[in-house]
Amino acid sequence: MISVVHLIDTGGPGGAETVFLHCATRLDPMRFASTAVIDSDHWLAQQVRACGHEPRIESAQGSFNIGYLRRIAAIARSVKADVICAHLYGSAIYASAVGILTGIPVISVFHGGADIASHDRFTSLKTSIIRRGSRRAVFVSRSLRDELRSVLKIPDSRSTIIANGIDTEAFRPGRDDSIRRTLDLPADAILVGAIGNIRVAKDYGNLLHAARALVDRSDRFRVVIAGQYGGTLADDLMRLRSQLGLEQRVFFLGLRADVATVLHNLDLFVLSSRSEGFSIACVEAMACGIPVVATRCGGPEEILDARTGILVPTGSPGALADAIDRVAQSPELARELSQAALVRARREFSLETMLSRYAALIETVVNPPSVGTAS
Repeated sequence: MISVVHLIDTGGPGGAETVFLHCATRLDPMRFASTAVIDSDHWLAQQVRACGHEPRIESAQGSFNIGYLRRIAAIARSVKADVICAHLYGSAIYASAVGILTGIPVISVFHGGADIASHDRFTSLKTSIIRRGSRRAVFVSRSLRDELRSVLKIPDSRSTIIANGIDTEAFRPGRDDSIRRTLDLPADAILVGAIGNIRVAKDYGNLLHAARALVDRSDRFRVVIAGQYGGTLADDLMRLRSQLGLEQRVFFLGLRADVATVLHNLDLFVLSSRSEGFSIACVEAMACGIPVVATRCGGPEEILDARTGILVPTGSPGALADAIDRVAQSPELARELSQAALVRARREFSLETMLSRYAALIETVVNPPSVGTAS
């Protein structure tokens, strides 16, 4: 039995937190004893408990919290950890420091580049701790590894690509009209949707400008955005929606637990981001049989190809609107894209595939092949 401490310094919701949740609760319990350590008692902690596990709550607040470092080391020792698997940059720094102090192997998982500030005056120190303390680094896409190579300076020999996976039983084709009924949409409305928390990287301003162009072409278009909502950025988006005259055309749904239900209401899924390490929402849409239009913002280029979706440049509302309109006006194209995407999602991005790759990596790090033995 391999004892694994799963560490993350956020409380969610979000894509990284969802991957953490699956790793911390769904690795084979006959092979792995998992301990989940989470920053706060919020969404992620609730999800871990719903899966039958009790998380350890340890706040990582502060620029470099020595107390937190000591507590993580104490937890690792108490459960006789064979390995620490840390998700996100901040957790990777702390886990790597613990690895240096205790000798426990560390796997650092990077989900995006937005939280790694190359201009931070302490970046060199932080990345040197990760390089010294982490046995392996996991990137959720090749593009993310390439993006972070010059900052992290982790050799490719110690790097691994593991694409995020989704539960293809929870996300499968289906239809629902509950959102359409709640919003009192016309029967012939073309419902375009995006899923993701309100963050700068999501570039929802790009989507709002594209929505204005779509509505100018046809009054049938409606747009919904599902995700955690609040703060000055959300206020800015509300003002932009008003300035564009889209109050009755674009709707913010807030955080939704029933993501599959949201997808089943859509005619088309759109990703308008300027930067994505991967995009779990994109794969969830594919698995639900919803045609996808996404920006070339990193991760989507490794998820979609010409057969499974349409890719457009970042920051180009016109190109985004053109692609959405093209799919909406061609049921045959929409059907071809969604069918091919469904096959690819099940084949390449299933939760089982992701977990098997993490399990194999953990076992290799804990029990590395002997010198001269083929890996």
